[in-house]
Amino acid sequence: MKKYSKIVCLALSMGMILGFSNVAKADGHSVMFASWGGSFQDALRSTMLTPAAEKLGIEVEEDTTNGIQDVRSQISAGAVSWDVTEQELSVCETLKQEKSLEPLDYSLIDTTGIPSELINSHYVGLLAFTKVISYRKDKFGDNGPQSWADFWDVEKFPGKRGMHGKVNYNLEAALMADGVAKSEVYNVLSTKEGMERAWAKLAEIVPHVTVWYRGGAQSAQLMRDGEVDMIHMGQNHVGYINESGIGVNFTFDGGTMDVDCLLVPRGAPNKENAMKLINEMVSAEAQARLVKIMPFGTANSGAYDVGILTDDESRKLPTFPDNYAQQLVIDPSFYIGQLSELTERFDMLIQQ
Repeated sequence: MKKYSKIVCLALSMGMILGFSNVAKADGHSVMFASWGGSFQDALRSTMLTPAAEKLGIEVEEDTTNGIQDVRSQISAGAVSWDVTEQELSVCETLKQEKSLEPLDYSLIDTTGIPSELINSHYVGLLAFTKVISYRKDKFGDNGPQSWADFWDVEKFPGKRGMHGKVNYNLEAALMADGVAKSEVYNVLSTKEGMERAWAKLAEIVPHVTVWYRGGAQSAQLMRDGEVDMIHMGQNHVGYINESGIGVNFTFDGGTMDVDCLLVPRGAPNKENAMKLINEMVSAEAQARLVKIMPFGTANSGAYDVGILTDDESRKLPTFPDNYAQQLVIDPSFYIGQLSELTERFDMLIQQ
């Protein structure tokens, strides 16, 4: 008993040192979940976590995450605090390659309705968010750029342009603008010649980009204030801009889709409950409840068939089947090991 108490005290003290506000209990009756906090986690709680706790008869405790280093720190300290955490797709793949994740038990997780590219041995998609080509109606009416080739065509579509100020998504957009089919983008980027083709095409648009924005809120503000006429921005922001009275339209064609996924850190104390919680969170009903109040894309296409979303609501979301087919799902492996090098070259290009 004394030895057990010392272990618990050590785990608690390590949690305090590392900044974890909660420590999971290995009691079989609870599960610790960590996400991004704020209004988003409030939405997760009301639509997913509370219903899951009631259905499973377990306590779902919560914490917040700042990203990959939180998971790494817990594992290296031998004091894993979370059973399940939500992370970006690239982080999920990185942690898998570092052997920092528990394999998911798909005998306990039903993946019906989830596309194969969002199902991995060590993580599974939770929701999708897409950057789309958006444009102001007071500039183009309903006839703004409908593809990356249009976005690059400064003569047919003159105007102030905004693009994401990081290398992510831009090499992919450049190749699509150069006529590469979305299904071939990463095959092309895997070659030296293809990479140079992407950089050359990107260099064509750089002089015509008014703002290279950094955050989603900034992109929305740029469109709202008329500082740009067209922009590659998060689809979920378009509705909020339109609600403010500014007419904005967009196309899903060539949209760059990224994903948040669920994972179980290696050494999680409540692995079985973690699998059960994940199963509830990726269910069609839970997914539909979430996107009903936050306009992300569901990972589970079955969410569109459970009677929670109206047809109009469904058709506005990025993973609605007709929309999903038009987009490029980001390859989480592409930037691993070369992000710093690509970022340095990108920053030099846009600063010219």
